[in-house]
Amino acid sequence: MRRLIAILVASFAALVVSTGVAAAHAKLESMTPADGASMAAPPAKVVLTFNEPVGADGTQVQVNSPSGKNVANGDVQVVDNTVTQPVGAMIEAGKYTVEARVVSADGHPVTVSGAFTVTHAGHPATEPVGTPTGTQQDSSSNTVTIVAMCLVMLVVVALAVVIVRRRPAS
Repeated sequence: MRRLIAILVASFAALVVSTGVAAAHAKLESMTPADGASMAAPPAKVVLTFNEPVGADGTQVQVNSPSGKNVANGDVQVVDNTVTQPVGAMIEAGKYTVEARVVSADGHPVTVSGAFTVTHAGHPATEPVGTPTGTQQDSSSNTVTIVAMCLVMLVVVALAVVIVRRRPAS
């Protein structure tokens, strides 16, 4: 019986420790132009800054005009925790939405979004100013990881019960 309790305690400890590590996905710290910002001249690029480095493979950024056209221009650049997407001509006034998908250091995809408004169309692109926080749509991978770890723990407990029951009584 002591072995069963030791196995249960060790399994629970492993579950708690591994869940904390698995839940550490990249989080958006700031977006430039800032989420909700309003500016007269359109920016030349959109910069996303995360709390940890993100991978270049699989990183995608779309900057959609008020009419829905993607105005992202050129390749996305990833350096450590900063993702930079150059943008082309922003000839429409109105709300531009930014949608990005990056891959955390732990390999899980993270989706973030934000929006900014350009009040005067037809102006040349300018460098963005300000770095307040953007919005993040947390992926459901944390929940999936926790459920998977619970299932693993249940299997370990079931195996422990079977092993204890199979032993002949002394």
